[in-house]
Amino acid sequence: MCAVAIAIAACSSGKNANDGFGDAGIDATAGGDSGVADALFPGPRDASLFEAGCAIGTARAIKDPIYVLMVLDGSGSMLNDSKWNAVVPALDLFIDDLATRTDTSFGLGLTIFSDKNDPTMGAGPYPSIDVPIAVVDFAQALRLHQRVDGTKPYAETPTLAVLTGQNAALAAFAPSLPLRPGGKKALVLMTDGVPNPNPDVQKPQCVQAVKDAFALASPQGPITTLAVGIGHFFPYAPTDYDQQFVGQMAVAGGAPNEGCDAEQTWDWTRFCHFQVTPNSGQGGAAQLEQEFLLAFDKIRSRLASCELTLEKVDGGLPVEPGKVNVVFTDDRGYETVVPEDGTDGWQYDDPQNPSKVILSGKACTDLKTNVHGKVDVVLGCKTIVR
Repeated sequence: MCAVAIAIAACSSGKNANDGFGDAGIDATAGGDSGVADALFPGPRDASLFEAGCAIGTARAIKDPIYVLMVLDGSGSMLNDSKWNAVVPALDLFIDDLATRTDTSFGLGLTIFSDKNDPTMGAGPYPSIDVPIAVVDFAQALRLHQRVDGTKPYAETPTLAVLTGQNAALAAFAPSLPLRPGGKKALVLMTDGVPNPNPDVQKPQCVQAVKDAFALASPQGPITTLAVGIGHFFPYAPTDYDQQFVGQMAVAGGAPNEGCDAEQTWDWTRFCHFQVTPNSGQGGAAQLEQEFLLAFDKIRSRLASCELTLEKVDGGLPVEPGKVNVVFTDDRGYETVVPEDGTDGWQYDDPQNPSKVILSGKACTDLKTNVHGKVDVVLGCKTIVR
């Protein structure tokens, strides 16, 4: 059987011995020097992998890209309860964190509606994205900051017009380098109220618009919608803040919270959407800011894929069968060897011609909950299996 790994050895099929997989950052060193492991993994590590300095090289398994369009409600009611004063610094921190990483697998764009800088004054339509989706380097971060920092809430809440226009713009979006192709599309709607005017007419049409976006075929879609509801949910006052409506959009959008109930109005732990609740007591804007940051991290976790792409490069290390391992590094820098296992570990999409590493079980959960975690494929050491 042909060797399967980041690099593929020549075999009876006639496959070129120089064919290989990995990203541009592949690190390969011939020989079994114990210093190689130290160079590849300088942080705390699972010692079970690096017996006798067996590691000879590594390559990054790259997360499948995500294209996120944040759509922020800038209607006049966002001035109440410190909501705007909380969401702006939270977004600024989120943007700055992304800019320090320049992750080419994560693109972010932004549209704000009904704010002071909305040229339609909340009337729509919204056929274009205010800050087009791109990798968040420092130039993109500046564009995002300028849009969110230089405005104030102002007009009504034309939710249907926003969703119609922005879904069409997102469906037409095609990434350009350095943002990697072949990713998921997601719209994150952050709103503190109900559609206005004519809420009873707009609500079902909004839910249908979200459902239609999720049903789009590739390459236009599907578009996953994640809803962030901002408001007091008890007592239930649907003319001010309708958590049922926001929950229904989360379900229609394809990524509701697990075990949720879209009709729930008082138990926030069972809401289908992400809930951010203004606090009129101690904490105020600072507490709201932390809730927004937590919601942003949960959104990234929800969208994360456990299928990691191995990109072809010229050359590569020939590998013996049974001497390939996957190492997961969490947000703190701690490394753990993931055993080869199809239900709770890792496996290739196609062992004879691998293009992806697929994580399952706890390994998948760990990757999703560690938004800055990474996966490396290590060559030369005996494969650890479950």
